[in-house]
Amino acid sequence: MILILTGAVQSGKTRFLAGILAGLDRAKTGASGFLSPAVYESGRLIGYDLAVLGREKSAPYIRKVGEPAWERAGPFFFIPEALKDARQTVLESRARDLLVVDEVGPLELGGGGLWSPLETVLASPGRRCLLVVRAVCLEALQGKLAGRPFKVFSVEEPATRASLLFEIARHASEPGPPAGREG
Repeated sequence: MILILTGAVQSGKTRFLAGILAGLDRAKTGASGFLSPAVYESGRLIGYDLAVLGREKSAPYIRKVGEPAWERAGPFFFIPEALKDARQTVLESRARDLLVVDEVGPLELGGGGLWSPLETVLASPGRRCLLVVRAVCLEALQGKLAGRPFKVFSVEEPATRASLLFEIARHASEPGPPAGREG
């Protein structure tokens, strides 16, 4: 099952998801993946960090300043080492895990960034994923899911926290893909 958390740009999707993950019993849900918290300097957004679940420290991931050869989306550059780490995190997630990807954005929807490893994981039957996507990109993501079952949750809806926790718990008890079908 694919769970999609959506909301407007800067609507608190990452903070909301961090709160959800903090309330989960990791042993039961087996969450892996990453969050991308915003980074501000002097009150201005300068980019996003890569906060891999289970690691103590985050690393610079996306910045407004970068090298011309780096992958980019809009005004943001993806730091190559961090993008490689994010790709590996997706690919190395265990088949029984709830894979959290914050976020699937314009770069992925255009086939770049994390799309190739994410598509590999999504093609595995029975995989559980929680994808974060901006509301303006939701329709494009739905199109890329090519008939795979999904449920959409909006951070703007009051019942989203309870509904999302219910879905995560409900699917945590389902058997994952067969052994040996990691990733």
